[in-house]
Amino acid sequence: MEERGGRYKRYLLTLGIIFIVISVISFLLLHKKEGTSLWVFLPIVIYILLFIYFAYVGYKTKTFINGDDHALEYQFGFFKKVPEKIIWQTLSKVKLGPTYITFTKRTGKKKTIQIGWLPYAKVKDIKSKVQEICNEKGIEVAVAEYTKA
Repeated sequence: MEERGGRYKRYLLTLGIIFIVISVISFLLLHKKEGTSLWVFLPIVIYILLFIYFAYVGYKTKTFINGDDHALEYQFGFFKKVPEKIIWQTLSKVKLGPTYITFTKRTGKKKTIQIGWLPYAKVKDIKSKVQEICNEKGIEVAVAEYTKA
């Protein structure tokens, strides 16, 4: 399952509120002029510029994955401020998919991390690091290949 935390929901809510506020302000300022429909385009242009900004920030986000004798520490998210950890002793299997990594714990629980939003070079780098660390620790690694039907 894909994780959608409170920070992500606040982000979407904030973007929606910004769009509505910009729409109302532009309507109030520009609708007074007779015959102008410019107020319709202004919030759309501002919203597109905000989207481009956040896409750029997301593209430049720092991602890392580190492994030591005790745990695997990673930070992939645009909204994650604190790295997450997975303890080696709890893992039984790791599956590397085209756009995800699934960690299967000994209890049967699975933790899936979606990495398809990252640039392809970063996805390859992250998957190779995870595979390298798992091979060192003796954890089973399954690589799922994409095939056209």
